[in-house]
Amino acid sequence: MNKFFQYTLIILLIIGFIMNHQQQMLESLLKTPFEVFELTKTLILSLCLWNGLLKVIQASRMMDHFTFLLRPILKFIYGKCIEEESLYQNLSSNLLANLLGLGTLATLSGLKAIQLLKEKGYRQAIMLLVVMNTAGFSILPTTMMTLRQSYHSMHLLAFYPYSLFIGFIISVVGILIIKVIDHE
Repeated sequence: MNKFFQYTLIILLIIGFIMNHQQQMLESLLKTPFEVFELTKTLILSLCLWNGLLKVIQASRMMDHFTFLLRPILKFIYGKCIEEESLYQNLSSNLLANLLGLGTLATLSGLKAIQLLKEKGYRQAIMLLVVMNTAGFSILPTTMMTLRQSYHSMHLLAFYPYSLFIGFIISVVGILIIKVIDHE
């Protein structure tokens, strides 16, 4: 696959030179780092905002109310491993961050949860956690909304119904497949 991209790039450059598009290619090449910087800055600032909100929720003990509401869902998904408080806190923080569309922030609690799950020998729960994080089910897809806003989308939430439906279906199917194939 790597060779495919290399040869494609070379062919496209040759075509660009043959068709006398050197000026547009050079402008695009020089403009790209600035666009990448702006996008990165937007995403990092957005993550800082939502991470701050998540920290306020944790510091105000509001997280306890959210985790209480998430307990039945987590019990269905992960089973008996959520009876251990440290695992429950990390798994619920991970699920909450994913539901808020903060996949990057969910990584921290997800990694802590995987470490604890490995120590305790919950192999199926690790697979379920990977499926939940990969499926992309999000009630409030903040990262996608930020990206669409940064590119001046006319319809900021046009993707939302599709994203919600597909993320939910993938999550449910993934959970069911793991529970059927690898029942402990």
